[in-house]
Amino acid sequence: MKHRQSASVLAGLLCVALAATAAPASASQLPPEHSVTETSPAGPAPTIPEPAESAPVSPESQEPQQSEPAQTPGQLPDLAPETAPESAAPTPAAPEVNAPSSSPAVPEPAESEVADPSALTEEELAEIIGILGAKMGQGLERLEETRDPQSPGGGEIAERLDAEDKLIISGLADPELATDPSAAAVPGGGSPGAAAQSSAGAAAPASVPLAAPALHTADAPSVSLAATWQPSGLQGMDVSSHQTAVNWNRAWNQGARFAYVKATEATSYKNPLFSSQYNGASSVGMLRGAYHFAIPNVSSGAAQANYFVNNGGGWSADGNTLPPLLDIEYNPYPSLGNTCYNMSAGQMVSWIRDFSQTVSARTGRLPMIYTTTDWWRTCTGNSSAFAAQPLHIAAYNTTGPGALPNGWSRYTLWQYSSTGPFEGDSNVYQGSVDQLRSFARQSSVGRPGQLYYRSNPAKGLEYGNASDQYLTCDWNGDGIATPAAFRNGTWYIRDSLTGTATVREVRYGDPGDQPICGDWDGNGRDTIGVFRNGMVYLKNSVTSGAADGVFAFGAAGDTAIVGDWDGDGYDTLGVGRPEGVAQRFYLTNSNIRPGVAGSFLFGNAGDTPVSGDWNNDRFTTVGVKRGNYWYLTNSNIRPTASSSFQFGNAGDRPLTGRWDRGTGTSVGVAR
Repeated sequence: MKHRQSASVLAGLLCVALAATAAPASASQLPPEHSVTETSPAGPAPTIPEPAESAPVSPESQEPQQSEPAQTPGQLPDLAPETAPESAAPTPAAPEVNAPSSSPAVPEPAESEVADPSALTEEELAEIIGILGAKMGQGLERLEETRDPQSPGGGEIAERLDAEDKLIISGLADPELATDPSAAAVPGGGSPGAAAQSSAGAAAPASVPLAAPALHTADAPSVSLAATWQPSGLQGMDVSSHQTAVNWNRAWNQGARFAYVKATEATSYKNPLFSSQYNGASSVGMLRGAYHFAIPNVSSGAAQANYFVNNGGGWSADGNTLPPLLDIEYNPYPSLGNTCYNMSAGQMVSWIRDFSQTVSARTGRLPMIYTTTDWWRTCTGNSSAFAAQPLHIAAYNTTGPGALPNGWSRYTLWQYSSTGPFEGDSNVYQGSVDQLRSFARQSSVGRPGQLYYRSNPAKGLEYGNASDQYLTCDWNGDGIATPAAFRNGTWYIRDSLTGTATVREVRYGDPGDQPICGDWDGNGRDTIGVFRNGMVYLKNSVTSGAADGVFAFGAAGDTAIVGDWDGDGYDTLGVGRPEGVAQRFYLTNSNIRPGVAGSFLFGNAGDTPVSGDWNNDRFTTVGVKRGNYWYLTNSNIRPTASSSFQFGNAGDRPLTGRWDRGTGTSVGVAR
């Protein structure tokens, strides 16, 4: 399939214009002394049975009289954090996107008669991607020039031809994959339809029919940025093979202090300039990181994550390496489907989760996600499932990034321009170089974590770092849950909700693990554990060292929850797992020989599972957090929404615990 014109990324795009005119981490990653003194027989995670169920249970269908009022931006309903330090008060946030109450109110990607892209050979895919591949923000640039994220403008075509020539001359690119030079003949630099007509061989491969029209909901950007405009903050840039000769010294002198460099695309493309660009940024003192351009319908998230990590997408906590970055945006290749890659929202969310968890297992760091609010709403159903990952938002204007995708109340990086002041695209970080280095190390961030407890009265405090994972348990057996922060395999535990109680520091688990806590041995005190890719590692004390129990339950991608499901005084595991449009829960009543004691549907697939003894009857039941709404059930047999209420903001992470002695479990949020 060596067709010079059809091999390039531009070929498929010109085709559309013409048509218009016509592996889980292993247990060995725990501390070396991680031996087992009480376990179930070793073996793979059990295949959890799928009992017959009725239609997915959605809390809205159970309580039709409950309507979800619009969230008040930046506010925590019913909070009265006067008991907290003044600095713990919530900071007013930019307007946030309300979580969808059931099915997403976004257009479904229209299926086209596209052959299965996953059946393409690596050679066929390489011909579609071409010499340069796609670049970060390419869809937004096209929207600005052609109002179609799948149609290139004249400027992009001219840049592509020039960059390809330079790479071919330098021996870094195969001339057989070059773009047809006649594609540059676009009158007025507009839509390349006329050029497509004169480009013999510019059709997509016969095995990959043209896609349906692209899907997107945003109009073309109304602002064309001046090449010298910069928002306030720490400046940075991103580059790819589209930039063949980056002047790093000039970029540094202009103020750039960090750079992202494209490493890979799909599982067939490597940026031929990656090493020189990555080292060039480092040589002038910039922090640098690598990004992967996703084509999610050609291979699994895990396959692309492994390809990325193996070819430059690694991470180390040296303070100079930014976290791995997933570029997930408008499909630039019409021959591979519409702007959502002909994938449903559920399929897209599963793919992103697969990619993220694999990167985390390989590097110890969840990737940052680059996207646009428009694409995220359209192609993921505005999922809130990735709020724990940093956000790199793209929006080209001079006022700000605007409304953020669901699940995020703040962004880490903002890509604000593709026209300058820096080569490639221009980005900004709202903080200092030292804060960015701390973020890169994942050692701390520029602000503490804000925790709010829905007790009587509501309480708030600052604790740990905003990027930590939080949970609360009764560490000293006094009947009151207090906080722990989990950071890169280290626990920071305190026995008080207020004041300056001593913090215990315990090393247990690995970066990327889900921390859990519970009364595993029934002695009245909660201790620690971790959940990793369907494996559970429990301690009967709050100490470092060997596990007291190891067993398989659930699978990679599940959300672990803990509770005393049968009221016997012992906490055991449960997991929540998206299944279609619903959330399925699996519960076990044993830490020795775990089997599925209960399985049922409750809530929606994008909800965050939680658990607690909501009515103080000694039995733990489940619930979900959706946006800033909570839906709780008092039964694991016939679960219906026993209560629903607002608390927190859509991007907050849920907490549960007994904040007052003798009461049932209540809810809280970490922000």
